[in-house]
Amino acid sequence: MRRFSNTWSLMKSSFQVLKEDTAVLLFPVLSGIFTLIIIASFLLPFFATGNLSSLQFLENQPGFIGYLYLFLFYFLSYFVVLFFNSASVVYAIDVMRGGNPTISSAVKMVSHRITPLLGWTFIAATVGLIINSIENSSDSVGKLFSAFLGLSWTVTSFLVLPILIVEGHGPVTSLKLSAEMLKNSWGEQLIGHFSFGLIFAVLSFPIFLIIFLGLQYGGAAAIVGIITGVLLILGMGVVQWSLQSIFMGAMYLFVREEKIPPSYSLSQISNAFH
Repeated sequence: MRRFSNTWSLMKSSFQVLKEDTAVLLFPVLSGIFTLIIIASFLLPFFATGNLSSLQFLENQPGFIGYLYLFLFYFLSYFVVLFFNSASVVYAIDVMRGGNPTISSAVKMVSHRITPLLGWTFIAATVGLIINSIENSSDSVGKLFSAFLGLSWTVTSFLVLPILIVEGHGPVTSLKLSAEMLKNSWGEQLIGHFSFGLIFAVLSFPIFLIIFLGLQYGGAAAIVGIITGVLLILGMGVVQWSLQSIFMGAMYLFVREEKIPPSYSLSQISNAFH
């Protein structure tokens, strides 16, 4: 309970940083737009063959080609997310340092580190596919094990992006440094990373209630309820992404530069590592 309450406090402090510079909200929007472009481009073969209702296009390919196609889609989608996540973290770090960053400056900084970011994307995508494969081909015990592996990987790689982009290390070195820095902070990093999502899930309950009531009334009310609900959920997703990026930046500043970011307190940050 103490850790959860500290996470709520961290989230409020992250929100204070967000209020000071709301431009960081654009990064998840850009990520979503480019992800949709990638999805559309990978669906073109299905449009071309008329197999929109099945995976027949992939099933008709040799096994290696089908897996390569899926991995390429996973890799590119993951890269887009990591690219804009990196940019949002870099932007947040600059803001908390007292700088005056721009969207273009953050994107340019990440672009200069495109090669190591591609290397990290390959590592992260491969690990993600392995974990998903274990989960999909396992019984309940195997699923619990894969979930544990997923959590372990998320915590271990928590600070890889800021280390890789800001400090200029390679993907393997960045992973080692991230693991070393967070080896004594397992519990709170898990809570800090995932409780943001849990809190937002609770806050989203009234939105789903709006959608439900709209569907109950039917007609125009259903359409308005669904559109309103979807827009609100998307908006909350953008805010959640931004807060988590700011939180990651704050943890990075404390661990690597021994700075207490504005809007945070020493007790908050210290509690995040015990």
